[in-house]
Amino acid sequence: MKAAKLECHSSQSGVQPEWVEIENIDDAGVANARANLDAMLRTKVQVSDAVAQGYHDVVIAFPKANPSDLWQHVIYRHLLATGWSDQRWKRVSGFALERALVALYNPYLAQASLRLRILTKKEADQKLAALGVTEAKASKVDLFIEGLKSGIWHAFGAAHVKSSIAERIQDDVPASSTFMDRGLTSIALTMDAKSYPPPHGNCVNYGELGGRSMGVDKERIKRDYIEATGQFDGLFSFNLRTPPSPANTASGKKIFTLPLPTSGNDELVQFLSDKWSTYSKAI
Repeated sequence: MKAAKLECHSSQSGVQPEWVEIENIDDAGVANARANLDAMLRTKVQVSDAVAQGYHDVVIAFPKANPSDLWQHVIYRHLLATGWSDQRWKRVSGFALERALVALYNPYLAQASLRLRILTKKEADQKLAALGVTEAKASKVDLFIEGLKSGIWHAFGAAHVKSSIAERIQDDVPASSTFMDRGLTSIALTMDAKSYPPPHGNCVNYGELGGRSMGVDKERIKRDYIEATGQFDGLFSFNLRTPPSPANTASGKKIFTLPLPTSGNDELVQFLSDKWSTYSKAI
């Protein structure tokens, strides 16, 4: 399949655009995905649901493409080109990404008697109280991780969802620490999406976790959130340019790099299965 070649424009007038290639999806596939998204946005469905569905559909259609590139270039940059502001994207994208990940992962998690759940604030507050996690606010838990035992779903962890590591991931650390201190699981799920348009960059989506250079201090610091200080049990990046952690890290916690699931098991499903196996024995 010939790689799609997409034009990436600067927000500054008079600056020539760059062209960025995305492997394992062609130009027709990009055009169809964007047309599908535009059609859903014209309906009366919630905007974040439309973005989530549009992203879900293109991932399923092109499972070998870099998930982060599909998010960054096929979805995000298209919406900017249609008139969206960065502020509007930030308001919508968090909810959309959560919904997309739930839709993509729950069919495979179900095979292991697991699921990811989005709860209302009231439901989340009740769930946190039941877990004894009184220090964490509901707004700091994007997805609850649940396992099924004897016909009852038990929450045993939280997932913190971020398009990029720049999205105030440190704000989630107190909640994450509280979960882990109580023997609960706390993970981060990220697109590790970051690219710079001209004149500052060439639009390649290197991310912030070392996709361009592991020697850059700011990238090293962000990796240290996991590998050195262990602020989450693990971080799962869906940017295939993110270097995964070595077998051994200072904290014992790791960064995993993986595609989104379109068939069978993967490292995230296995990770959560192992965590649930340990936790469920104490119930």
